[in-house]
Amino acid sequence: MQSGDPAPAPEARWVVFILRNPAGRCFIGHTADLEKFLATADADVSAWTSKPGPWPLVWKHVGLTEDAARKYETSLKRDRDTPRFYTRTGLVPPDPPADPPLAA
Repeated sequence: MQSGDPAPAPEARWVVFILRNPAGRCFIGHTADLEKFLATADADVSAWTSKPGPWPLVWKHVGLTEDAARKYETSLKRDRDTPRFYTRTGLVPPDPPADPPLAA
């Protein structure tokens, strides 16, 4: 930060993040305390991410106000499972499940 740059607003501390489990399912959320959320993400404390896990952090966008983080999270959820979601986040879509072999 240069001396002429404005200081970040104190409320601009929110993070929008994506967790992805080994099956390729994404959890999109926002929080003011990402470290605390990640500490509970794989525990029974969090109903959404407790099973099946683990849920590693694969993407984040930091420095947002609470309102901006909420809106950004909603827009990512709206784009989930579309090419736009993967373009916006730079993530790679999970491999599709293999087709079962055809019975002879």
